[in-house]
Amino acid sequence: MESNSNYYAVITADVRYDKRLKANEKLLYAEITALSNKNGYCNASNNYFAKLYDKHKDTISDWVNNLKKYGYITVELINREGKTAERRIYITKTYGQVGENTYTPIGENAEGGIGENTEHNNTSIEYKEEEKEINKEKQEENFNETIAEENSESVIDYYNNNITLISPTVAEEINYYLDDGLTEDLIKRCIKEAVDQNARKWKYIKTILDNCKKDNIRTVEEFEINQKEFREKQKKKTDKQTFKEKPRREVKYNTDFSEYDKYIRGDDKSG
Repeated sequence: MESNSNYYAVITADVRYDKRLKANEKLLYAEITALSNKNGYCNASNNYFAKLYDKHKDTISDWVNNLKKYGYITVELINREGKTAERRIYITKTYGQVGENTYTPIGENAEGGIGENTEHNNTSIEYKEEEKEINKEKQEENFNETIAEENSESVIDYYNNNITLISPTVAEEINYYLDDGLTEDLIKRCIKEAVDQNARKWKYIKTILDNCKKDNIRTVEEFEINQKEFREKQKKKTDKQTFKEKPRREVKYNTDFSEYDKYIRGDDKSG
């Protein structure tokens, strides 16, 4: 995502006077318009906006969701090789007319709009040169952060649907595991393991994840191999224990030799 000092941010009238939106949400909308000029969409991550506005990324996520909720933007997730690789944010309103599902970029060649020769505009916020430098230097980092954010949201949704409504503390810990290299699918698999064992507790899931870290397990495939080996060891251990504890059958022998002694002595006259 590359910025350009000739691009301006715009807050349309419908956004500007929408009392449902917070002031910072309107400002974020304007930033998205600026970042959408080149490609028609904005692919900046929540982390990028968080650094730009000195806010927590969860706060940025709330702003984005509100803009989406009230129909001012749409969000598209781009998947590559089965995983989310990029988030694209599109403006869904035209400049000056509410409800149109079209977007007209505003750049240096826009007729009747805001171009490179416009010095002042009370409804616009210039995309600063220093922000351009930040964006350029952090391009690759933002791309990776976007992937991480979408993976995190996917895991959190899975947790909400299968365990319980996630707490901020648990969500933060899940991000730590993602940062440590555990894949999105692996964390989901560990959550499923807890469900299968009827142990729907974060403490149980965390124990599984910690064991994965300790054993250097980073993918679902590695996890399944480890689980198979564990089950085989447990079966051998159980079989061995069962063999040791198997009771021996007591064999009783007749130790009364009195009749035999009579026969030897000839006391038995029956023969």
